[in-house]
Amino acid sequence: MIAFMAENVTKLGVRGWFDRAWRLVGTGFSFTMFGIGGLILGTIIFPICFLIVRDPAKRQCFTRKLVGKLFSTFIWMMKSLGVLSYEIHGFENASDIEQTLIVANHPSLIDVVFLLSFFPMSECVVKKAITQNPFTRSVAAGAKYISNGDPEIMLNTCIERVRKGSNLIMFPEGTRGDPGKPLKFKLGAAAIAVRADAQILPITIRCTPPTLRKGESWFQIPDRRPHWVFEIPATRSIEDFIGSLGNEREAIRQFQSALLGYYEDRIDQDSKTSTR
Repeated sequence: MIAFMAENVTKLGVRGWFDRAWRLVGTGFSFTMFGIGGLILGTIIFPICFLIVRDPAKRQCFTRKLVGKLFSTFIWMMKSLGVLSYEIHGFENASDIEQTLIVANHPSLIDVVFLLSFFPMSECVVKKAITQNPFTRSVAAGAKYISNGDPEIMLNTCIERVRKGSNLIMFPEGTRGDPGKPLKFKLGAAAIAVRADAQILPITIRCTPPTLRKGESWFQIPDRRPHWVFEIPATRSIEDFIGSLGNEREAIRQFQSALLGYYEDRIDQDSKTSTR
C-alpha cells in the first residue's frame, strides 16, 4: 500500500494525489448517500405515497418528479464536491417535446441519472431485477417504468406509450459500450421509433477522461476530474435519417444503420481508447 501511494504521488505530484484522493472519498460518499436516499424512498416514502395517493396517474407524476429531484441532487452533490463537472449544449431543444424517442450513446454508469434529471417525466426501461427488488420495486411501480423482463412485452409497451404521446429514453447499445471497441446498436430502439412513428432526439454524450465504464468499479477513478458534455440537437423525424419509409422491416434496419452512423461521426473515438 505504501509503495502504491508513493508511486501515485510520484506520478501525479502531491497536489494531484490529494485531488484524486479527495475525489475518491467524494465519489464514495456520493454513491453512499444515493443508496441511502434510494432506500428511504423505496421503503418509506413511496409505500406511504401508495396509501395516500390512490390515483395511478397522480402517483406516477409524483414518483417521476421525485426520482428526477433525487437524481438532480446526486449530480449536484458530485459537482459540488469536485468529483465531476458537466455542460449542456442545446438544452432549449429539449423543451415541449412529445412522442419522442430520446436516444443517446452510453459511455458511463451515470448517463441515465443525467438523462432522467433532464427529462424526469419520460418513460424509461429498467432491468427486471429493479422491479422485483423489495427496495426498488415500489419506485418502479409508482413511476410505471417499463421492465425489460420480457422483450416482446417491453417492445410493445414502449411503442404503445410513445404512440400516445410519451417520450421514451433509450440507449441503442442496450448497455454501456465496451471501452476501445466500436459502437454496436441493437434493433430495439430503431423498431420502436419506426413502429411508433416517433420523433428522434439524438443526444451525444462525451466523458473525458473516461470513467465508470463497463467493467469498472466506482473507485477506479481517473487521475483528473471527469467532464461530461451533452449535445442536444433539434428533434428529427425518421425520414430525416433515411428518407421515405418503405417496408417496415427494411426501414428499421436502415434507421438503425443511419443512427449508428450519426453517432460514429460525432463521438471522438480517441476518447474511447485513451488511458488514464
